[in-house]
Amino acid sequence: GGKEKDWALNSTRLKRRIFILCWCAYAGAYLCRTNLSIVVPFLIEDLGWDKGTVGLLGSIFFWVYAFGQLINGYIGDRINTKLFIFFSLLLSSVINIVLGFVVSKFIFTILWGVNGFLLSMLWGPIIRILGLWFPKEESNKIGVGISTSMFAGYLVYWGPIGQFIRNTNWRLAFYIPGILVALFSLCWLIALPSKEEKIDRESGRIPVKQLLSPGLIFIALTCMAQGTIKESIGLWTPTILSDTARSIPDFTMFIPIMGFSGLLSAGWLNYRFNHREEFTVLLLFSLTLISNILLFLLLGLNVYLTICLLGVSLAILYGANALLLANIPLRFVAYGGGSTVAGFLDFSSYTGSAIASIITGNLATNFSWRSVVLLWCIASLAGILSVYLSQKNIKSQT
Repeated sequence: GGKEKDWALNSTRLKRRIFILCWCAYAGAYLCRTNLSIVVPFLIEDLGWDKGTVGLLGSIFFWVYAFGQLINGYIGDRINTKLFIFFSLLLSSVINIVLGFVVSKFIFTILWGVNGFLLSMLWGPIIRILGLWFPKEESNKIGVGISTSMFAGYLVYWGPIGQFIRNTNWRLAFYIPGILVALFSLCWLIALPSKEEKIDRESGRIPVKQLLSPGLIFIALTCMAQGTIKESIGLWTPTILSDTARSIPDFTMFIPIMGFSGLLSAGWLNYRFNHREEFTVLLLFSLTLISNILLFLLLGLNVYLTICLLGVSLAILYGANALLLANIPLRFVAYGGGSTVAGFLDFSSYTGSAIASIITGNLATNFSWRSVVLLWCIASLAGILSVYLSQKNIKSQT
C-alpha cells in the first residue's frame, strides 16, 4: 500500500504542478494582449493616432485570433503541445518587447496581428494537456479553474501596476509583460513533464467530419451568441453609463469581480446539475435574457440599477463561457479531438465578438443604446434556442 500511496501523492503533486503551469501560461497570454487597453490613450496622445486606427487594431486582433484558434486548435491535437506553447509564449513576449520601440502605425498593426496569431496557439493545446492529465470527474473543477486565468490581465492592468505604468512610461506596458512571459516560457519548458504521448489514446481519434456533428454546430452557435453579448458589454459599459447617466461611479474593478463570481457560480450550478453543461448553459442564457429585458425596460432610470443589470449579465456570460469553451471540449480529449473542439468553439465565440463590435457601434450611433440592448435580447434568445437544439440532436444521435 505504501508505494501506491506515494504514487497517488506524487501524481496529485504532479497534477497540481501541471495545472499551475497551464494557468500561468494562459494568464501570461492575457498579459500580452490586455496591455493594449492601457496603452490606447497614449497612442492617441503621444503618437497622434485616431480612434479609428485604434479600433482597427482591436478588430484585426479579433479576426486573426479567431482564425488562429481554428487552425492552431487542429494542429494542437497532432503536435508536441509542450514545445508548441513554449514557442507561442516566447515569440509573443519578444513581439511585445519590440512593440515598446515601434512608432510606425503600419508596423505596429502588423506586429499586433502576429501577436494575435501567436496567442491563439494556447487555448486548444492547454485544454488537451489538462484533459490528458486529469480524470473526467475533475473536468468541471479544471474547466472553471483554468478559465479564471483570463482575469489575470484585467487585475494586473486595472490595479496598482496599471497605475504605475500610466504614471511612469506607457511603453512599460509592453516591456513588463514581455520580460515576465519570456521568463515564464523557460519555466514552462523546464517544469512541464512530457508524459502526454503515453496517455494519448491515438487509436480513438475522431475524424474532423465526425467532430463537427450537428450537436456541436449548435453549441458553436451558442458560443457565437455568448461572444456577441459578453464582449459587447465589456467594451461598451463605460460608454453606455456615460451616455445614460450624469455621473459615473468608478467601477473599473467591478467587471473582473463580477465575471469571477459568475464563473464560480456557474461551476457550482453545473456541479449541482450533475455536470450536464448544456442544461446549465440553457439556464444561464435564460437568466441573461431576463436581465437584458429588464435592462431594455429600465435603461437610464438609475445608474446603479443599470450597472447591476449589466454586471449580472456579464457574470452569467463569463460562467457560460467557461462551460462552453473549457468543460465541453475537455470531453473530447479522450478521442483525440480536445484541442480541435476547443479551437472551433473559441473561434465561434470570437467571430460573434468581432461581428458584434461592428454592429453595436453602428446601432448606438444611428439609433440608441436601447437598440443595442435589444440586440443582446435577440442574441440571448438565439443562444437558448441553439443550446436546446444541440441537446435534441445529441439525443437523436446517441
